Amino acid sequence: MKKRIITAALAALIAAAALTSCSARGSSADIGDAYNKISGEAPAESDGFQLAPGSEQKSVADQKLIVRYTVAAEAKEYDNALSYLDKAVSEAGGYFEKRNETSAYGKRDVRTLTAVIRIPADKADGFLTGVKGAVNVNSFSKTAENVTEAYIDAEARLQTLEAEREGLLNMISSVDSAAQYDFWYKLHEAISEKEQDIAALKARLRNYDSLVSYSTFELNLVEVKEYTEPEKETFGNRLKTAFIGSWVGFAEGFKDFAVGFVQAFPGLLTFAVISTVIFLSIFLPIRAARKKRAKR
Repeated sequence: MKKRIITAALAALIAAAALTSCSARGSSADIGDAYNKISGEAPAESDGFQLAPGSEQKSVADQKLIVRYTVAAEAKEYDNALSYLDKAVSEAGGYFEKRNETSAYGKRDVRTLTAVIRIPADKADGFLTGVKGAVNVNSFSKTAENVTEAYIDAEARLQTLEAEREGLLNMISSVDSAAQYDFWYKLHEAISEKEQDIAALKARLRNYDSLVSYSTFELNLVEVKEYTEPEKETFGNRLKTAFIGSWVGFAEGFKDFAVGFVQAFPGLLTFAVISTVIFLSIFLPIRAARKKRAKR
């Protein structure tokens, strides 16, 4: 019985030391190795975090995409545009994350709205279509960031940390805190570190879920008297663009040619030397024979 207690204490001390000296990911492997060496258990075959069942392959529909829109727009009827915007956001089930209205120099004809709007991802494109119909959209962009791999890694890391915390809790429940206070205290610190890491990962996953389920619109709306007309492409501008484009194309083509020539130069030089040797080996004997004939 005494031998078992000593073995368990030694295993826990090594686990605590590994926790304080290693990083979050590396420590789990070191703790497992130390415990397996002492307890005699065979280490599990693993080259990293274990993925949740069924998470190895993700279909297109399961991809975690963070979609962001940037919209710059104008409105003649500014108040009506704001009313429509409020109604459209509410009907889509979204909300204003940030909202700032300004009036430059106290003039109502230069009022602006700068807002960050969160719209459910499945309704984002429809919301954008409605905004385009209500105001004059000068420009907009759409970006999508795929965080599927990061999300899966965070889930797997969370499962690993929760399993390690469970093992430490089972270990500390069998320790007499009065008789083995130092040992108990180190286990308690290790459990606290695990819980902090678990809380941070859960917060990261919640943030991912929020960004994926709700698309983000960065909207800049300006009140104007007349809509900005798009610039018309004149004949002179077309000639200028074509001329510049032709020189750019020529420069790029010359660069490609120069790079290709440098790459092929050793081979060309070798071919030239061999060709010269072959030519001279054939031409010189013929020339010498002609001279002999001429002398005769």
